[in-house]
Amino acid sequence: MMKLFTLSLGALSLALATPAGAQRQTLTQIVAASGGQFDRDWRDYDMLLNAVQAVPGIAEALNNCGDSLTLFAPNDLAFIRLARDLGYRGWDEEGAFNAIVAALTRIGNGDPIPVLRTVLLYHVAPRDLNPLQVLFAREIPTLQGGSIRPFLFILRDNDPDLRDPWLTWPINVLACNGRLHSIDRVLIPVNL
Repeated sequence: MMKLFTLSLGALSLALATPAGAQRQTLTQIVAASGGQFDRDWRDYDMLLNAVQAVPGIAEALNNCGDSLTLFAPNDLAFIRLARDLGYRGWDEEGAFNAIVAALTRIGNGDPIPVLRTVLLYHVAPRDLNPLQVLFAREIPTLQGGSIRPFLFILRDNDPDLRDPWLTWPINVLACNGRLHSIDRVLIPVNL
């Protein structure tokens, strides 16, 4: 018996045929399907992939089929919105990514990696949560140590001055180590 899953990320459309008993992709592999090249498709995960690859251990942590995780995956538009919240005026992925790296470097006193690690781990819940579990949770603990507070389709983070992310399409993308839910803004674990 064969199950057919279709994952469409803007110009990237993947039909994942999964024979019975075959293994699904990992969260890292799903994000990596974007390719990582900055482009004009704001609905994929190029910027997230670049961020994950920049922090040692994160890609590996999201690549173990034995785990049970939920990744709240900011799409490229989410990162562009963060860059604009931080003062960037453009709308391109590469410029936004560089603006975010510069801001993280300032916040991290010259080293953006520890701050980026904290932000990325804030996007991962240590258990597999389906959309209903997310919607009806009072609080979702994260691998960063903080928590996210869902309210309907909004995920409330710890920065009251920036707009909170909404769950956006695609949600409930199944992986062998949990599932991915796309969000339209980056979750911020501290008050900037």
